[in-house]
Amino acid sequence: MKQRADSLRLGGGNLDQGFGTVQYGGILEGKTDYRIYTKYQNENHTPNGGGLAGGDAWNLLSGGFRTDTSLSASDSLMVQGNIYTGEENIPVTRLVSISSPNFQFTDSPANLSGGYIQSLWNHTFSARTGTTLEFSYDTYQRNDALREGRKTLNVEFQHHILWGNRQNILWGLGARYTTSHSDGNLLVSLNPPFASGYLFSSFAQDEIALIPYRLYLTVGAKLERNYYTGWAPMPSARIAWQIGDHNMLWAAYSRPIRTPADTDEAIHSAISEFPGSGGIPVLLEITGNPNYQNEIMSAYELGYRTTFSRKFSIDFASYFNNYKSQQTLEPGAPILEVTPAPMHLVLPLIYKNLLNGEAHGFEISTNWKIANRWNASAGYAFEEIHMHTEPTSQDTTSVAIAEGSSPRHSAQLRSRVDLSHGLEWNASAYFVGRFPAENIPSYTRIDTQLNWKLGERGSISLVGQNLLRDHHFEFQDFLHSIDANQAKRSAYAMARWRF
Repeated sequence: MKQRADSLRLGGGNLDQGFGTVQYGGILEGKTDYRIYTKYQNENHTPNGGGLAGGDAWNLLSGGFRTDTSLSASDSLMVQGNIYTGEENIPVTRLVSISSPNFQFTDSPANLSGGYIQSLWNHTFSARTGTTLEFSYDTYQRNDALREGRKTLNVEFQHHILWGNRQNILWGLGARYTTSHSDGNLLVSLNPPFASGYLFSSFAQDEIALIPYRLYLTVGAKLERNYYTGWAPMPSARIAWQIGDHNMLWAAYSRPIRTPADTDEAIHSAISEFPGSGGIPVLLEITGNPNYQNEIMSAYELGYRTTFSRKFSIDFASYFNNYKSQQTLEPGAPILEVTPAPMHLVLPLIYKNLLNGEAHGFEISTNWKIANRWNASAGYAFEEIHMHTEPTSQDTTSVAIAEGSSPRHSAQLRSRVDLSHGLEWNASAYFVGRFPAENIPSYTRIDTQLNWKLGERGSISLVGQNLLRDHHFEFQDFLHSIDANQAKRSAYAMARWRF
């Protein structure tokens, strides 16, 4: 061992009650850099709607390693891994039995565990071309209402080529195989409980210098084949024009696709229970659709950046997104079930792709070096969403949810000041407009952080978050399956030290 890279981070407060990281590393035999670490975090409850403890505390303990080895002048190998265990409390609705009078919110502790290992081999053929080969394996287990476990194996290959003096080409192939299992319960389950699937992908991208140092065009495409819906093409293009030394204009197009997940295809989730005709219990249930299709978005972007001086710049970006085949909940034919007892009637709401629409907006941000030790930045964003269902749809809620689930207006202001004697003060303010669909009013959040550098090795930080109000809502669950809690005013102290 020739060198060590050891560090310690400790802290705690009223919400982040205790957290810490210990890292130890160095060099072995002059060829392998390594580090090992362990991390712990313990988060307190946030307030529920009544201001009481919301039953959502969690803790997580993890440990991992990374090694970087120089195999030869042309080859390097990175290997890293991580394992973790913890517990997460989730205030969810629980249906004890079909004949229970109603749903009740209960704290549902969930044990978490998992880990991953990844290797990355880089090979350089010359200064103009090289390859990367990646293998990874990931596994996790969540003992929550669904009680789900999953294992995923992933392989990716990339080849980079500098072609001539004006083209930078990158292409690659990938394959992923995943298996999952879930136990479920009366409230939520997957049918079938065991599933496996694959994903094959390929991509190519070419960055072309149409006018060196002035005009660049990047074109590419990704092609995926997944277990549920088959082939899906995703093209993209981007052009950037450097106008003089202080201005840049750019435009982009992309077509990302959301492929179905297990929950879209196989979920059964009870969201309401009530007595029906003749005293027969009735369950209102969200039901997956084995024929669920890809959700498609076409995104168009246009941006401009200007630098007035070394101290002040402005960035502007606008966009138009076109959405097709988005998710709706459509009523299905009632089903009479005898298991579990007693006999009951299920009214299914089935996932389908009958929602279309558009979103448009813009963002503007500035950076300003006010003085040698004082930097500030500000930003504003506007978004408007218009959605509509297809004529065959009977969904009466998805349009309002999609249009009202994000704010039309948001803004931020940040400041960083280097004070004397190693002190640094950061402050930020965020404004978020109201969420009409969730009945959440607009709010403003202020955070601040004071850092004190202790030479080259250490620092102490005091952090305050959500300082304006003791608590406020930022999220509500439309289906009321989770008892949404509030963001809380918090503060913590943190110390770092490098050995």
